[in-house]
Order: sequence, then C-alpha cells, then structure tokens
Amino acid sequence: MNWKQAAMGTLGAIVLLSATACGGTTKPGDHTQNGKSGTDITVKDNTNTSVYQSFKLEKIDKLSNMRGVAWLSNDWILSDKENESMKPITVEGEKRYPHNLYMYDLTKGTDTPVKESEVSLGSPLVSPDSQYIFYREPEESTGKGFILNLHNGEVVPAGKDDGFVFEGAWLDKEHVVFPNMNGDIISASVDGTTKALVKTGNFNVSSVSVSGNVIYYITGTDGQLNSYDTKTGEVKQVLKSVERVIPANDGSRLAIVKKTADTKRALVLTDLEGNEKATLARGTQIFGTSWSGDDSKIAYTINSESDDEKGLFVSNTESAEQFQISAEMDNASDPLSWSPEGNRILLSQAVQENESYHFVTSVITISQ
Repeated sequence: MNWKQAAMGTLGAIVLLSATACGGTTKPGDHTQNGKSGTDITVKDNTNTSVYQSFKLEKIDKLSNMRGVAWLSNDWILSDKENESMKPITVEGEKRYPHNLYMYDLTKGTDTPVKESEVSLGSPLVSPDSQYIFYREPEESTGKGFILNLHNGEVVPAGKDDGFVFEGAWLDKEHVVFPNMNGDIISASVDGTTKALVKTGNFNVSSVSVSGNVIYYITGTDGQLNSYDTKTGEVKQVLKSVERVIPANDGSRLAIVKKTADTKRALVLTDLEGNEKATLARGTQIFGTSWSGDDSKIAYTINSESDDEKGLFVSNTESAEQFQISAEMDNASDPLSWSPEGNRILLSQAVQENESYHFVTSVITISQ
C-alpha cells in the first residue's frame, strides 16, 4: 500500500491537531470496533478507590493485538502491529509477520499505515511536535536508525551506525540523540546529517534522555549517571547505582530508578545534582516511568510479590501520594505515555495466550 495515498489526508489532520493543541476529549470505550484493523476494545470498570480524593480512575479501555507506543494527538496514537499483508517468515515452525507502524484513531476505532515494510520497524520515538518519527530496523537487540517525515512520508537514514533498540531521545524538534555501539552519543538531524556529541569511552551506554539543552545518560556496570550540556560541552557525573533516569519536562527535577539491593529498586525524585527529595515507590523492578505534561504526576509499573505493592501506579509529585490503578499491570513493554491533555495514560503489555504472546494496549482515563 502506498503510504502517501493511504494516509496523507489523515496525517495532515493530525499535524493540524498537534500544531493547534486542541480537540475535545474522546471516549474510545463508547463504541465497538468496526474499522478495518479488526482490533477489539474491551472496557473495564473501575474497582479501585483513590488514595486521595483529588484523583480518580474513570475507566480502562483495552485494545487487543496492538502495541500502542505514543500519542500523536489527543485522539490518535502511534502503534506497532503485525502487517499480515506482507510475506511472513517461519521461525521455529511459527509464521511471523513483520511489525510495522500505524496510527490508530481512538474515536473511530480504525488505523492507517504510517510506514509499511517487509522488515520489522521497531522502537519508534515521536518528535516533540509530532512531525517526525525515529525508528530502527532491528536485528535482535540492535539495528540501524531512520527518521520518517510524517508530513510527506520521506525517510532518511540516521547515520550509518547501528544502535541499541529502545535507546534514544529527541533533543529538539529536528534532532534525535542515541548511543552507537562504540559508546558515542550521536545527534542525527531530520535531514540525515549526524554528529558525535559525546565520546563516553564506554560501550555500555543506556537510558539516554533529554531535558532542555542537557542530555542524561548512564554508563558502566556501576550505573553511573552523567549529564552533558549541549551548549557548554560540560560533562558531569551525577550519581551512581542508577538504572534509569527520567527528567521532568520543565527541567527542574529528575525521576531516578535506582538499585538498592540485588532484587530491590526505588523510584526517587532528585534535584539536578542527584540529591534525593522524595521516594515515590519501591519494588523488585520499576518500569515505564513517565511524567505527565505538567509534571504534577508520574506513572510507573512495579514488580513485587505482594498484590498491594505491584501493578500500575500514579504518584502526585508534590505530595508523593500514590494510587494503584491495577495490580495486573505490573509490566510495561515501553515507557508509559501521557496524552497531551494529561488525563489518559497509554500502556502496552505482552500477554501470553495459547502458548504464544500478543500485545494488548490499555488506555487509562483518570480525572482530578
């Protein structure tokens, strides 16, 4: 299918929605799936009571056979799903179709191809203005990167270097940053030009993230958190024993998942120097941590042996009060994603059924 013919009109509408940041709140659970994608929606009632009265879970909408990864606007999400129109390959006796990129309309329950290919396209990252997508063509855990222009469908390589899947972040509207296999942090422009910003000297670079003009990244087996100022070129060592760093959108704080013991993790808020200000959660593992757009809330998942201490949670970043949304959502395939209006969370999970796995996306609606 030609991408331009199938999706140009719809993408133009999305670009307009993104640019104007408007549009009413939708209720995807108010209808049944009747579009061409064949995705089923199941609405689950809220059975949890909020810890604090200003926060309430309204509903959870389930989208089966889809890996929702990011919001393109208030009503559209970017998803990864199998493309059964392409030729499958057989792995261990099982047919597998390539995973391609689609955009899903929550109001109509239909999806449109964004990028189709005979090879899988993985770990997409949407630019801050929703005009570009950075993705990889993965071979196991690594692959070459590409930048897709959502306005005209053009694709440019993000340099010649392979990089690890799931590593990278948008520096601004026109540059994405990621570590290559040599441990250098590369900046790739939407026109395809690249530049090495930091030569870390350590191939084990992870959790690359951006806050303003500062790039954060972790190196080595000791979890050394570092920062690089793109304006001054200054590199700082911030903190050790860090597994992931998630900067606040306003650049004033860091959310850090730190290792406190072999099987224990903590989610803490720190200032930019790594000084701890609050502990939001503890567990065996903590995944998917994501700030809301106004930095008032953080969503995350916890692995734990206790049902009361595992699942999907949201914490108030000022009071540190915690709300458990669901004990069943204790794993996230990707970082959680907040909708532009800040009242919905996107979460995808790999679910086992009939001895095989498939993705299920949850759209969680909350109110305050």
